[in-house]
Amino acid sequence: MAAPATSVVVLDRGNNTTCTVNLHGATVVSWRVNNQEQLFVSKQAIFDGKRAIRGGIPIVFPQFGAWSTGPQHGFARICRWELKKPPERLPTGDVEAMFQLLDNEFTRSMWNYPFSLTYRLILREKELHFNISVYNPGAETLSFTFLLHTYFKVPDVRRCQITGMRGCTYIDKTREGAMYQEHRDVVTINEWTDRIYQNTPLEHIITNVVSGRKMRMQKYNLVDTASRRAEGMGPVPCLTAVKGGCPATQRTSKTCEVCSK
Repeated sequence: MAAPATSVVVLDRGNNTTCTVNLHGATVVSWRVNNQEQLFVSKQAIFDGKRAIRGGIPIVFPQFGAWSTGPQHGFARICRWELKKPPERLPTGDVEAMFQLLDNEFTRSMWNYPFSLTYRLILREKELHFNISVYNPGAETLSFTFLLHTYFKVPDVRRCQITGMRGCTYIDKTREGAMYQEHRDVVTINEWTDRIYQNTPLEHIITNVVSGRKMRMQKYNLVDTASRRAEGMGPVPCLTAVKGGCPATQRTSKTCEVCSK
């Protein structure tokens, strides 16, 4: 089922470089550079305004993983967001848009706190920048987890290499959550993989993405990095995902800001 046109916001920089955001979850469902798609969206993705969109860049908040009081990965990816600032061309030629999610009856039924989640997106010539702020107007300190659950489109996930993990400890969810240390300079994804690398560097480089190129992922105030390839998916055209965002637990009494690009 196709999403209504009013549910989609398009940032267009020119030269066939665009970014499309579905207001359901403020999910980036397409990022094209010179008309080449950088993100993977499953053919089984359902755009019904209820379920999380399977692919693109869903926003995980306020819980990463299973949640006793609500759906897995929280509610941000299944809420309709407000377009706070329509796409606007900056003096640099880049295009910026802002989205916002406020607490409401639905969110308070699972997480009874006031909050404001603001999502600033900047489309550059060959880059996509995310700046997310969590504002707490209440008296209680918030504790939450945040993640940009990115699905990168790749020709063959087995040929991808990821830097920046050497020396990091990781939780291996395919082995009942056992803890290990990464000794490789370059991590490859050759089997069913679901890991959370802890206290990772601010930058990772992923090789052999679209057209065999490299992609640089940078982050700020997001301490961990997760990598995943689903069981039984074979040589899929998707790295599901080096989660460009990372499951970072944050506490804030007023404002917390996280960035990724």
